[in-house]
Amino acid sequence: MVLKRRKKRVEPQDDVQNSIESIREKGKGYRSNRLVFRRVVILMVIFGVLIYIPLGVKLYRLQIVQHDYLEQKAIDQQTEEAKVTPNRGTIFDRNLSVIASSGSVDTVGIDPSNIKDEATAKLVSEGLAGILDMNYEWIYEQTQKKNTRFVYIKRKIEKTLANKVRDYVIENKLHLMISIAPDSKRYYSDGRFASQVLGFVNIDNTGSEGIEAKYDSLLKGTPGHTIAVTDRAGRIMPFQYEMFYDATDGQDLVLTIDESIQYFVEKHMETAYIESDVGNPGGVSNSKERQAGYAGAIVMDVKTGAILAMTTKGDYDLNNPRVVADPEIAADLGLLEGEEYNSAFIKALQAQWRNKVISDTYEPGSTFKIMTAAMALEENVVDVEHDRYNCTGSVQVGKWPISCHKKAPGHGVLTFEGAILNSCNPSFIAIAKKVGPEKFYQYMQDFGFMEKTNIDLAGEASNKGLYASYKTFSEDPAAQAVYSFGQTFKVTPIQLLTAVCSVANGGYLMKPYVVSEAIDQNGVRTTLNAPTVRRQVVSTETSEQMRVFLEHAVTDGSGKNAYVKGYRIAGKTGTSQKRDVYNEDGIYVGEGLYVCSFVGFAPADDPQVAILVMLDEPGGPVNTRFGSTMAAPVAGRIFADILPYLGITPHYTEEEMQSMDIATPSVANKSVKEAKSAFEKVGMKCKVIGDGNIVLSQVPAAGVMLPASAEALLFTVERNAEEMVTVPNVVGKSPEEVNRILTNAGLFLKAVGASISSSSQVSSSHQDIEANTSVAYGTIVKVEFRDTSLRDAEGR
Repeated sequence: MVLKRRKKRVEPQDDVQNSIESIREKGKGYRSNRLVFRRVVILMVIFGVLIYIPLGVKLYRLQIVQHDYLEQKAIDQQTEEAKVTPNRGTIFDRNLSVIASSGSVDTVGIDPSNIKDEATAKLVSEGLAGILDMNYEWIYEQTQKKNTRFVYIKRKIEKTLANKVRDYVIENKLHLMISIAPDSKRYYSDGRFASQVLGFVNIDNTGSEGIEAKYDSLLKGTPGHTIAVTDRAGRIMPFQYEMFYDATDGQDLVLTIDESIQYFVEKHMETAYIESDVGNPGGVSNSKERQAGYAGAIVMDVKTGAILAMTTKGDYDLNNPRVVADPEIAADLGLLEGEEYNSAFIKALQAQWRNKVISDTYEPGSTFKIMTAAMALEENVVDVEHDRYNCTGSVQVGKWPISCHKKAPGHGVLTFEGAILNSCNPSFIAIAKKVGPEKFYQYMQDFGFMEKTNIDLAGEASNKGLYASYKTFSEDPAAQAVYSFGQTFKVTPIQLLTAVCSVANGGYLMKPYVVSEAIDQNGVRTTLNAPTVRRQVVSTETSEQMRVFLEHAVTDGSGKNAYVKGYRIAGKTGTSQKRDVYNEDGIYVGEGLYVCSFVGFAPADDPQVAILVMLDEPGGPVNTRFGSTMAAPVAGRIFADILPYLGITPHYTEEEMQSMDIATPSVANKSVKEAKSAFEKVGMKCKVIGDGNIVLSQVPAAGVMLPASAEALLFTVERNAEEMVTVPNVVGKSPEEVNRILTNAGLFLKAVGASISSSSQVSSSHQDIEANTSVAYGTIVKVEFRDTSLRDAEGR
């Protein structure tokens, strides 16, 4: 029998209760799950935020802060950029003759990161060292810089040498290790030509001195570049991925410098530098002193301020600017070592690079009397016709006795013009006193002596602080006295010449300049500098009077040695002692150190050009160290060359006509009688050699210019046309002695300088052919004469 379980009866109300309980149980579970869920979500959010913050910061740094850096790094890794050097602008003289230009060269470099093994490093080093004549060890050291993509090995080599490197690269498959890039190199047509004016460029083609530095922004141009995509090994991808940006070449410059005038000036200043033994005042070679002394000259267009020539000797080779040019200084450097050598070497380079006629100051001495005289005329405080000045050789100013260069009894009674011609210190003290300290000081400012000229060259000196203040000056009669003749204050040579030009050109102080135009690559010209009047200092009338007085200073005064036959030259000499030279112990050592100078212009009646010549610390006997005897003759030589070059017609006085050179007539194969008649007709003498009746030859040849006093030789017998004679030493002789000595030697004299001076103290100072030189019989020797009686020195 099967027993069946009996189901419990459930009442309806029990079902409801059970459902409610069940729901309640389930609700508790749901609430628990939701709580867990909420906690999980909250934890996820918290952890998510905590994780996101540094991640966000990292992303911000990478994408925002370091974006440019990382982008550039990526570009650097994926591309290779090569700089394309522009051609530096050409520099022309005023006639468009090239004096500085740029040429194409190559630069060799290596990529150490691509030199993977020792064998390749040695291959690269040995090959480059042999071809480029360089140190193997140094090149090998460069190959070991594995983290470097490029190292310069040798820059700016000529194409022939670069081609040898190319051949080596191809032969040894070193394309990824050695690179040859186009470059540009500066060339100067004449290495020493206007060296301190032009300046030079450094290895990166950036101007370092002179015009090259001053106008660097115009000359250098804008570099171009190429960008090539590279693969992971650093190899350049095909050309379609390459981008090229052209370089823009620099602009050309047109100078006011005239190549021919610069040549004349440099030629004569080099001679003066050597003959005057500049920088060797003690008579013993001393390289330290030689660095201090120099010979300088400037030629300026009187009316415009344009610089036609400018030089400082000793100079240097622009194509090798870091080589000490003076052999004496270079020899002394060779005796030094280490830091002492480095210091002396740098000092020597800076000394030879410095354009001293704009950067160095000096006491102008008697050349400043030009301005003192002009002040007095302009202020109408002197009576040119009636004023008289009594020079007894010195004058007492307060407690100071001030000497004239002509000691007691002095010059005696002088007119205003006589004071200028004789360069009399006591007379100029009196003249300046009439001008008065206030006006005198103001004129010094107006003439530009207390400010820069602002010439367009790097390195112009400021002489601010080298003058007494007006208060001190106005209260010190001694200062007023010595200022009148150019002592105890300093100027630059360019300041002085600019001021003198204002006296000569009608009173206008011009701004000097050396660059006139720029020319771009399309041929478009831009004016950079033009004649600029800074102010009018004196009147036209004062200028006209001063031109007359200064011309007489050359024909009859201390400037006689600057005389050039046929030309009206005006000017003034100056000699100033160096008063601020002290040794390390503070002891004055300037005794015998002088600056000898001459400043002048021509033609006197219509000035075109002005010249300043100065010799700083010349050597030779102390009693010859005067501007009148050392600087004036040099200026005369320069005038003699540049005035005919400029097309200025000479006009001769009657006395000059009598001493004019005459062309020898042609008398070969004529009878002796006919020959003599031909020489008499032109006013020349002749001497017959031999007993024949027919002239077989003549010395000198027909058409040679000789002075009328010369005696030509006519030969009626056969002579050896190749006969040689030895040139005698005629320096220090009178004109008559020189003529006799040269004639006896079978030579002819061409006299220049003060040969027709009435002074008894005229003697020869220079001959163009050195003594003991062997020359052909009948050669003409040019001899310069100086009047040694002239003096122009302060305080001696």
